[in-house]
Amino acid sequence: MSEKFNVYEFYSQIEQENILLSYKGPVTDFLLTEFSNDIRTQLREERKAGKKVFSIFMELAQNVLYYSREMDGFDGGDKVGILAVIELDTCYKVMTGNMIPAESVPKLVAKCKKINSLDRDALRAYKRELRDSPPHSGSKGAGIGLVQVALTANNVLDAHMEQTDKDHYMFVLTVTVPKQ
Repeated sequence: MSEKFNVYEFYSQIEQENILLSYKGPVTDFLLTEFSNDIRTQLREERKAGKKVFSIFMELAQNVLYYSREMDGFDGGDKVGILAVIELDTCYKVMTGNMIPAESVPKLVAKCKKINSLDRDALRAYKRELRDSPPHSGSKGAGIGLVQVALTANNVLDAHMEQTDKDHYMFVLTVTVPKQ
């Protein structure tokens, strides 16, 4: 950490940017429960958008919990990632980031492109197809999480990959949820 890091400036930026939730560190079931309670409380006035933000946040956070390649420095058992929810004038942005192996990038990019190319009916059909298919190796489920996120948001997945070293990429996913 830089000796010039200013906590007050960091706090001010969080306040100025309307960041409702910002976290970087080990992701655990307990933390997800606490974060989800906080999101529900903060967005209780925005019932429809709030439910969507909550649902999308949980799905994306579980992806970090299941698939991040970065492990914490405490006991090495928890996956590490970035979780954020930002409120803008017309929408909410749900963002997550986690390390993935370089060999997973082409498949993940292709999946996001496919999801983004499908309309609502085609997304539903794709979800059924994935649900009825055997799970891929290394998968913790049917692989329908990102499809469900796109259906819930009724929006595209904004996926970005940043190479961190020869073996890993930071996978950053942003989903926009319009306010009603």
